Amino acid sequence: MKKMKNKKTTLMEHLEELRKRLIISLVALFLGMVFTFLFLQEEIFFILMNPLAEIQQQLVLLTVTEGFMLQIRTAFLGGLLLASPVIIWQIIAFVLPALYQKERKAFWLIFITSLILFVLGIFFAYYYVLKLGLKFLLVNCSAGLTPMISAAKYLTFLLYFLIPFGIAFEIPVAAYILTKLGFLTPEKLGQNRRYVILIIFILAALLTPPDVISQIMLAFPMLILYEIGILISKIVNKRQSSFRNGEDSKI
Repeated sequence: MKKMKNKKTTLMEHLEELRKRLIISLVALFLGMVFTFLFLQEEIFFILMNPLAEIQQQLVLLTVTEGFMLQIRTAFLGGLLLASPVIIWQIIAFVLPALYQKERKAFWLIFITSLILFVLGIFFAYYYVLKLGLKFLLVNCSAGLTPMISAAKYLTFLLYFLIPFGIAFEIPVAAYILTKLGFLTPEKLGQNRRYVILIIFILAALLTPPDVISQIMLAFPMLILYEIGILISKIVNKRQSSFRNGEDSKI
């Protein structure tokens, strides 16, 4: 009974820790949204509208409240980017205690790498995939008609389009952490490669505009990152095996 009680206490401690991390992340997101809404609204809005301006397309407001919702969505995206260091920090801080003590020294390396990959994924989606996708959908597939694009729906499209790229670029970091925790092995990653390739192309088809170029431009980096993840998993697994062998020899 005492053993079960300790396990229950440990579970409650983990849930309490998770709740604390979520609250800190949400507060950081809220503060980022407020800062964006007050000081960066016009700059971020200009950046988001630039891909449309390059193909000479304009947005329209279909409802009375759509202009306000447009500002909220712009603030959310800007706030998410500003809060991303804090959010990523909280995720790693929640997972890291499960790793070996010496691995905690690598906190800053994992944090900086995660942050760079997340931002890199969003920038890659914005500067390369998004512009090609919009040009294909609104110019090549317009059939000579004049598009009337809802401003709020365009911002919603951007949110669902850009953020998955940032998350997808975290594959190498996820492979490192999951291998450390024992959930992944390089053998499992290699054996399931063909299924992962299929899933990647399905995700690329769902997350990008319905043109082959955009889908390939998401799938190709994800495939490369997956292979990097396998390589990282092999290195981590090899080091863990060496560490265990060293401990066994001491015994």
